Parts: sequence; C-alpha cells; structure tokens
Amino acid sequence: MTLGDKISALAQPLLGGSRRPSEEQERLLKLYWNRAELKKELANLDDDLYQLGDKLKQQTAATQRARDELESLETLLGNPELGFGVLAHYQLRGLWRACYLQLAQFVSELKRQQEDRERKRQLVQFHEERKARLELAAERLAEANQTLEAELQAEGALKARLAASQGLWHYFRRRALQEGATRQAAQVGAARRALEDLKQAKRTIEKEPWPEFVGLSLDGQRAINGALIGYAQLLYVQLAELGLAQRARVARLGTIQETHYGSRAECEALMAEITAAIAAVKARRDVSEELKARAELIHAAAAYRHPADSTPQDRSLPSAYAYLGGVVPVREANVLAEDYWDLHQLLLG
Repeated sequence: MTLGDKISALAQPLLGGSRRPSEEQERLLKLYWNRAELKKELANLDDDLYQLGDKLKQQTAATQRARDELESLETLLGNPELGFGVLAHYQLRGLWRACYLQLAQFVSELKRQQEDRERKRQLVQFHEERKARLELAAERLAEANQTLEAELQAEGALKARLAASQGLWHYFRRRALQEGATRQAAQVGAARRALEDLKQAKRTIEKEPWPEFVGLSLDGQRAINGALIGYAQLLYVQLAELGLAQRARVARLGTIQETHYGSRAECEALMAEITAAIAAVKARRDVSEELKARAELIHAAAAYRHPADSTPQDRSLPSAYAYLGGVVPVREANVLAEDYWDLHQLLLG
C-alpha cells in the first residue's frame, strides 16, 4: 500500500464514507505530499552549510598563515643583517615574475596571430566550398530549366495534336492523346517542382552564415607551445649562467625562512645582479630568429604521450643549449619538467 493509499484509508472514517474531503483535509494531504520535497531541500541546505563551513576553515587557516608570515617578515626586517636577505628573496621572486610576464605576453600575441591565420584559412575554405556548391547548383538549375522547357514543348505538341483531332472519327485517337496529355501535365508539374526545389537550395547556400570559429587547431596549439617552451629555455639560458635561474626557482617554491642569502654585502651584490637581470629580461626584443630556430628544434624532437596532446613529453625536449651548439656551462634543468617560470600555467590545451 502506497503512502497515498494509507492517507486515503485514514481519511475515510473522518470523511464519513464517500463524502468529498473538506478543504482542510485536502490541505493536509498536500502537506504530506510536500514533506519529501521539504526534506530534500533541507538535505541540500545541510550540504551547503557543510561546504561553507569547510571553506571558512580553509580561509581561517590561510589567514593564520598570512599572519604568521607577516610576523616572521617583521622579525626578519627588524634585524639589520637578515633584512637584506628578505629583500633579495623577494627580488628573486620578482625576477621569476618578470620572466612569467614576458612569456604570458609572448603566448598571448602568438595565440592572437594563430587565431587570425586559422580564422582566415577557415573563411577562405568556406567561401571556396560555397562557390563550388553554388556553381554546381547553377548547373543543376540550368539542366532543370532545360528539362522543364522540353516537357512544356512536349505538352504543347500533345495539346496541338489533341486540338487537331476533334472529329468524330478521331474518337479513339483523341482518347489516347488525352491520356498522354494528362501524363505529360504530371511530368511538367514534377519538372516545375524540381526547378523550385533547386532554386530554394541555391538560395539556402547563398544565405549560409559564416562558420563559427571553435578555437585553435591541435597543430596550432602545438606550434605555440613549442615556441613558448623555446622562449622559456632562452630565459633559462640567459639567467642560468649568472646562477639566478635556480635561485629564482628556490625563492618561488620556498619561504624566506628556508633560504639564506649571505651577509649584507652579498645580498647587495645579489640584488644588483637581479636588478640588471630583470632589466635585461624586459629589454630583449630581437629574439625572433633564435626563437624560430628553437621552436624548429623542439618540433623536430617533440614526442607526445597521446595523439590529442598539445604539450610534448618533457623528456623528449632538446637541450636548452642545443641552439648554442650543445655546450652546457652549468647543470641543465628541464624547463618543462621543473615548470620554470610557471610554464604550465601558460601552455595551451
């Protein structure tokens, strides 16, 4: 027995047999039916409350960490010897950020250029295909017009023969001609309909909207990612010889409490190098030829885990020093595997 049956059975004695339920009893029935929905809504609200409580805990923990870090910074900056280490630490992070921004600007421009090229190629292909279909439709229309003209001429000839066969002695001949004229009229109608259908199809082709651009192709994404990795390698080579690439990565991943930058004089010398490096990173403009060569090396060597991947496997990348003849003056890092300059945030796909 369902819940409705039970309620109806309980309601019968109160209703006096087959008497119609009163408005109060109908309202009671509706309340019972709505009870399940109310319980469902309550469960959803409980879930939302739990999620909000969890987010509040996470935010409270993040706020506490920020307070601890601020207090630690105040302590370090209050010490004349340690304060310069703090400055050096954050300047190294600034160097990392400068490299990231260079790559972000580079990939944004490459993406815009590639989208323009692919969109133009898509439109050219669309117009060529539509032109070919319009030419085919025009040929079919010409053929349909010829067919209709031929059918009309045949119909006219039959009508002329029928008009010339009005004598009593042409009765049987006239009957055969009338049947032929009926069939010919049907063929004329079919030819007219076919012609109109072809005209409508041609108008539909002419009014077709431009196709929507759904995004970069896989080849386009791979080309951009290869150039981006090449630029990341270029920045790495530029800074690794000064020992700043690795130190910037340590500063990016670690905290000020986990690093040591030496005495005040050493920190000042390091900060001077960092300032010059940031200026050099921002000033580099004429690198298109080197980036093109690096991208070609990467494209030739790149291997992908899956056919639909747009980012190559890190172990398939050529050396960052391959463009320079393969001479490696320092221990080389893999910019993709070690995510130099937050490269993975910028890769497409």
